[in-house]
Amino acid sequence: MRLPGLSIRARITVGSLVIAAVLFSGAAVFFRAEVEAILIETTTTLLHSDAAPIVTDLIHNPTEPNDGPSEGQLIAIVGPDGEISKSSLPVALRKRVDELVKIGETPQTIDAGNARYLVATTTAVTNQGNWVVITARNEEALGLLLDELGRVLIMGTVLLTVGFGLASWLLTGAALRPVNRLRKEAESLSTTGSSAQLLVPAGRDEVSRLAVTLNDFISRLRRSIDREKQVVSDASHELRTPLAVLKAQLELAHLNSGDAPALEADIDDASRTVDRLSRLATNLLELSKLESQQDPPECGWDNLIAEISASVDRARVVRNGEDLDVDYEIEGEDPTGRYAISVTNAGQLVDNLISNAINAMGGRGTVTVTLRSLAEGALLSVVDTGPGMPESFIPVAFARFSRPEQSRASGSIGSGLGLAIVHAIVTRAKGAISLRNTGTGLAIDIRLPRSTRTRTGPGPRA
Repeated sequence: MRLPGLSIRARITVGSLVIAAVLFSGAAVFFRAEVEAILIETTTTLLHSDAAPIVTDLIHNPTEPNDGPSEGQLIAIVGPDGEISKSSLPVALRKRVDELVKIGETPQTIDAGNARYLVATTTAVTNQGNWVVITARNEEALGLLLDELGRVLIMGTVLLTVGFGLASWLLTGAALRPVNRLRKEAESLSTTGSSAQLLVPAGRDEVSRLAVTLNDFISRLRRSIDREKQVVSDASHELRTPLAVLKAQLELAHLNSGDAPALEADIDDASRTVDRLSRLATNLLELSKLESQQDPPECGWDNLIAEISASVDRARVVRNGEDLDVDYEIEGEDPTGRYAISVTNAGQLVDNLISNAINAMGGRGTVTVTLRSLAEGALLSVVDTGPGMPESFIPVAFARFSRPEQSRASGSIGSGLGLAIVHAIVTRAKGAISLRNTGTGLAIDIRLPRSTRTRTGPGPRA
């Protein structure tokens, strides 16, 4: 019902009243019609019963005088000659005998002055001719009974409708009470900033499922807020040092304004610091976008192969040296497989892994990228011949801004976000990633399951 000014409780009550009024009114009309039909049928039976003994007597004794109607009966006996033999009919009906004898056994309503009568006739066939017995019943009592029944039904309909509406109001209030309690609890949590969850009512009804859904939503919202707070905290922590360095470099450049070579060196240092800040900001934005809840576009097996090939080519161009070898291998085929990772993210994933491997090896060694088709999906492996990774660092390798101690000591300019971005891409694709030392380097294994989403058209390549 479109009643925007009313509460749900009021709208349900109004709707219940309308439905109850229609149903009870229809039932009352039907009941009155049935009672009226029963009364008419009963009256018809009485009319024929009144005539039956007289007709029987006439058939057996057509020449003997008939006792006539009993007290209270409205009967007229018309002989074969059309004359009234005996009659207890009212004067108004007696004057219309010629008309009444033609009615037949089916009763008809006859208006006679201020009264209405239900009249029927029965024919007695004898050797002396055909006698007609006219029987009548006053409809006044029938009308009074139906009028009284109508008043009772109207009162009953009104009372039942009001009672139904009141019951609907009370039951709706009882049904909505848990919802109101959930609303008040949510307001309290919002006002106090509490980390508690809504109380789930007992049972497995719609209200309990609503509470569970709201708790899930609150948990996701809190995780999102915590994630944003962590991003801000990490960014402020990581940006503090390069900003301080940049400020010092600019102050040195100002002091060395008269010394061209020193000024140029200070400007170069400041430029590298700005580049580091730019990469850091770009990685933070990319990580925040990857951790959103939106489903990524899909790509196919051929897209994965193309992005791996392109990433390897880019690495070969950037690291053009005799001591570095970057290659890839493809094992198996999956022409119909779809994976919940965009083409852009697939390229970014391989780029980051190859770049990390090259940096760890100092630009010297071998990096091999392998893509295998498995029964449950695809396995992407990146293996290098570098120094590997400290075992104590592997559990936190995918955390933001995490770097091994030797990396910090060596002055590495990495932000510690490369593997965090890789982990976010794999998690978004519903995949799994693992690190392991091989003894001759580091191996990173990524498992990408096939997408189960229903495709309605060509997937985007974004």
